[in-house]
Amino acid sequence: MKTGRSRDYTGRIMFAVGLLALSACTSQTVQMIQPQTGATAECSGSSYGIGPLFSESFVDSCARLYENRGYVALQRLTPEQRASLERRGLLPKDWPREIR
Repeated sequence: MKTGRSRDYTGRIMFAVGLLALSACTSQTVQMIQPQTGATAECSGSSYGIGPLFSESFVDSCARLYENRGYVALQRLTPEQRASLERRGLLPKDWPREIR
């Protein structure tokens, strides 16, 4: 037979686990650049709790839209593209900006 005390502890544990699940947060940022023009864009999203899938999906969709317009994620610039942008003074000096 369970006592009222053990049910109380179980309820508290479940409540604490629920709070932890809801309090988790995530953020994602992708920095994009158009190699020919030097135009820049940033796709970012953040969420709490069970929302990480939504923010990841949003950032991926945003990045795909820019890629369809000729943009490249900064991390995927070829050495030639990077050198060309730097020669023309089009690569922002703070890129890649550190995301915290």
